[in-house]
Amino acid sequence: MTQYAYRARIGEQIVSGLMEAPGTPQVESALRENGWEILQITEKKPLLEALFTPRRSKAGMGDVLEFTSQLLTLLDAGLPIDRALKILINTLPSQSLTPIMQDLLADIERGSTLHDAFSKHPQAFPRLYNNMVKAGEEGGILPVTLARLIDFYERSIEFRNFLISSSIYPAVLLVFSVSALIALTVMVIPKFAEVFDNMGKQLPPAAAFLIDTSHFLTDYGLQMLMGIVIAGFSFFMYTRQPAGKMWWHQLILRLPLLGDLLLKANLSRACRTLGTLLSAGVPILNALRIVSQLSENVQVNEALSRLERGIRDGEGLAAPMRMDRFFPPLLTNLVTVGEETGDIARMLMKVADQYDADVRKTAKRFVALFEPLMIVVMGGLIGAIVVSMLTAIFSLN
Repeated sequence: MTQYAYRARIGEQIVSGLMEAPGTPQVESALRENGWEILQITEKKPLLEALFTPRRSKAGMGDVLEFTSQLLTLLDAGLPIDRALKILINTLPSQSLTPIMQDLLADIERGSTLHDAFSKHPQAFPRLYNNMVKAGEEGGILPVTLARLIDFYERSIEFRNFLISSSIYPAVLLVFSVSALIALTVMVIPKFAEVFDNMGKQLPPAAAFLIDTSHFLTDYGLQMLMGIVIAGFSFFMYTRQPAGKMWWHQLILRLPLLGDLLLKANLSRACRTLGTLLSAGVPILNALRIVSQLSENVQVNEALSRLERGIRDGEGLAAPMRMDRFFPPLLTNLVTVGEETGDIARMLMKVADQYDADVRKTAKRFVALFEPLMIVVMGGLIGAIVVSMLTAIFSLN
């Protein structure tokens, strides 16, 4: 029996839990018998098995983007889907999609639709991708839908790469600065301590404090490191539980600068995804159901789920958004305008562009301030250590 983690909806309440079953179909059947709406089912492996089991190569966002671009080129050239897939099997540089392409080709040759073939490979083609392809096939605008998917993935990859590149330099600077400070305290100061002990004279308070700190780190540094590792692991395991994850996500969104940055980044992705789905012809209820499961932040997902319930109750999108304090005024006002003009998708894309620009400006400003601040702080600490040691030497002489 395998253990599965599920997430389902009961009326307006979202529940999650664990269930043992031979497979995923049995879990789905048991949940539907209770009248629950299934949101997510994932296999839950033991911790050691999950850590040491080798992972299969997974198609990344870049691989899917390249596949979609080449597929669109071949379809625009007038090729049927089966022939286009035969060509893509031999032309895609990434080998992670090759077995998936072979399965897709076999399904298409058996008469399956492209949407049904994609749905068998959720590890490569997520629900967002699959639903847009379905809407394109049903509306006879598959090339247009693929073009919108390409634009969506390009913007998503560009935004993600910007966030990663913006955080690399501050992280490296912080690690090297702290490492230099620790090395100076643990390796250099003890040498001075030996000289001062041999002299047998009283040291100035600053030098005595540094030497005591160095002795403490030398004697108990390994225990402190083990304590930090245990505490970090315990915190990591706690934040994987529903209650701990909710508490942690609430906390980080309330942080002064980082919270606003993360909220805008999550809302930007949600608005762009929702706008892309709506522009492709996906019904708004299905689109919100997809978007409410994309964010890694539980708070954002819960807020989007509340909007989904409002639409199901016939309130529209703008009304429940105005009543919910979670959503910023810019988003609510533009969605209201979009609902009045009948162009919500375009307004959502405008909000996403605005939030992307705000995140970029904030990140650049943070990096610009962090670099000199870190240099001043670490330089001041190291300078204080050097001055304290030299003062002690001069006072003894």
